[in-house]
Amino acid sequence: MRVWFAAAAFALSAAVSCTSTPTPNDPALDARLDRLEAEIGLAEDMAAIKKLQRAYGYYLDKGLWADLAELFADDAQANYPAGVFIGKASIREHLFRNFGPGEIGLGDNRLYNHTVMQPVVHIAPGGQTAQGRWRAFVMMGRYGSSASWAEGIYEIGYVKDAGVWKIAKLDYHSGLGASYDTGWSKARETPASATPAAPRVRNLAHPADQPRSTDCGGFPKVCIAPFHYANPVSGGGGHAWRAPALPIEAPVISSSIPARDRAADLAHRAELLDDAQLIETLISIYGYYIDRAQWDQAAELFTDKGTLEMGLGGVYAGKDRIRSFLALPGSSRDGWLNDHIQYQTIVDVAPDGRSARARSRELAMTGEFGGKGQWSEGVYENTFVRAGGVWKIASLKFYPTFITDYDEGWGKSALPPPGPSAALPPDRPPTETYEIYPKAHVPPLHFANPVTGKPTQYPKDMSAPVLPREAAYHPPHPSAEKLDALLTEAERDVTRVKDRHEIENLENAYGYYLDKSLWNELADLFAPSGSMELAQRGVYVGRERVRGFLPTVFGQEGPKDGRLGNHLQWQPVIHVADDGRTAKIRIRLVQQMGQYGERASWGGGIYENTAVKEDGIWKFQSVHMFNTFTADYAGGWAKNPGRRVPGPSTASPPDKPPTVTFEMFPKVYDIPYHYRNPVTGR
Repeated sequence: MRVWFAAAAFALSAAVSCTSTPTPNDPALDARLDRLEAEIGLAEDMAAIKKLQRAYGYYLDKGLWADLAELFADDAQANYPAGVFIGKASIREHLFRNFGPGEIGLGDNRLYNHTVMQPVVHIAPGGQTAQGRWRAFVMMGRYGSSASWAEGIYEIGYVKDAGVWKIAKLDYHSGLGASYDTGWSKARETPASATPAAPRVRNLAHPADQPRSTDCGGFPKVCIAPFHYANPVSGGGGHAWRAPALPIEAPVISSSIPARDRAADLAHRAELLDDAQLIETLISIYGYYIDRAQWDQAAELFTDKGTLEMGLGGVYAGKDRIRSFLALPGSSRDGWLNDHIQYQTIVDVAPDGRSARARSRELAMTGEFGGKGQWSEGVYENTFVRAGGVWKIASLKFYPTFITDYDEGWGKSALPPPGPSAALPPDRPPTETYEIYPKAHVPPLHFANPVTGKPTQYPKDMSAPVLPREAAYHPPHPSAEKLDALLTEAERDVTRVKDRHEIENLENAYGYYLDKSLWNELADLFAPSGSMELAQRGVYVGRERVRGFLPTVFGQEGPKDGRLGNHLQWQPVIHVADDGRTAKIRIRLVQQMGQYGERASWGGGIYENTAVKEDGIWKFQSVHMFNTFTADYAGGWAKNPGRRVPGPSTASPPDKPPTVTFEMFPKVYDIPYHYRNPVTGR
């Protein structure tokens, strides 16, 4: 079975209660507990690696160099555009002296929004090393001076050092660098870096230890960053950039802890993992409701006494008041683009499993057709509670980073955050006062550094928040009669957690293959009976029909110099069926498309996909893309949206007509959800 991990030993949590007198355990029960502990340990490892890399993005955003450097192993290597830096000490000097310079924090007038997204992560046999592929999507510049885009691929090796995951080797592969003014259809004036590297000059304050060795230079040249993994479904691929599939090892765990105490601890750990994923899903669902002005649905995600605070607009308390505030913009309507992308989520569930905190970020693409388009971005620091077995939002607090006019970009436009509404005054004034870009501001991070466990090291003019201590929690051990049921539920929990990670790998691998027109690799992700429906072209039924359709309609296999086809995958909502054999997935697409020297465009849409597990491997059963908008880069969605949906191909007629017909923006249409509201079931 090819999975996202290979089994490895994992130490039992110190929180386990050992009040019982140790007694010999049943060998079959011990073996069952060993298997469960191995899978839970690896699921915890996967969560820790994703938290580590997402923290990297948050630290890099704000120039928190000291915390960023701590994420690396002592002997780590970082292959950045400025060169190769060897050892944590050298990487730290690079960050402080070449990129800082010399301070914690970016300083005023500087933007460096560094998204890390679209993970494909695998843990190696033995559980002590791992590899991950991530996409960097960057918006950077200086107010009054410049604005630019950057995009690229991280291939990162991780190592577990004394039980803590760290970055061992970082390779950044440049993809796209472009001036905001011209977009990617024109030559860039200065090569843009999407990594913490100094400008490409010869005299660095802290020189690289070795020259840059692996980077193809990026668009308009073809750049395929090496994949650390084989195809998630077929395991095949004859390309030079492909690594072999990872072997599997059996778990080897030995424990003298009494079975009922051990079972209680393992069941609780499995539940906490499942809870963290449910909260991340809740955040994504909130964003989809906001997109389509479904204010009732969004408000129902809050507790009755929940609070909402958006920027400097004050605090709205209670579900009814939150609903009224959300509804101020009015209902969804033609000509109004209101996309609110949720991503880079870090969830920390309290030890007792009753509350949680999460940091996430939002990129908003908004505006009225024929009017003004806007970009805005910021972070959430939210709290959650579990009531009646259901997670709800207890408090939502949004810190905007920047708001800018689409036509001008962040080099020229920096709009202030809205204050309290005159139409619906808040219940309480803002809990904080601050300025946003072009002023520097670091919203407090609820989590400690994933490596050191210490609070964030903030710039000198900001105080670090005091992290409250959370009491240790000792789950009660079950009676002998309930032991089997407890373990069965724990096994279901960790299997769901593992399945969601594997499906996310599948979805994100799809995006990377689509970027580079790797049609055979993409088709191999489908089950033999799988189907594809893109851009209202009709339904192609069967993996081999998908394989034939893609090059016929979209062009030859493989990337071409000068052609950009970035397909960014964001905001997954994954629901695995109770039997663990099928799943439904909603995921967002943002496209950066173009032909160098000719055109550049944006595109957006929503996938509603299904997956099936065959022989232990998740595969696509159906891929269905609902396009929402396309737009020329010049003018964007408010000025130059493209309204034509391609429709069925004459060169490769579909097997079935389109299942849904629609028009893109400025038309706004309802996209079906595969799920009900997670709080109300509506």
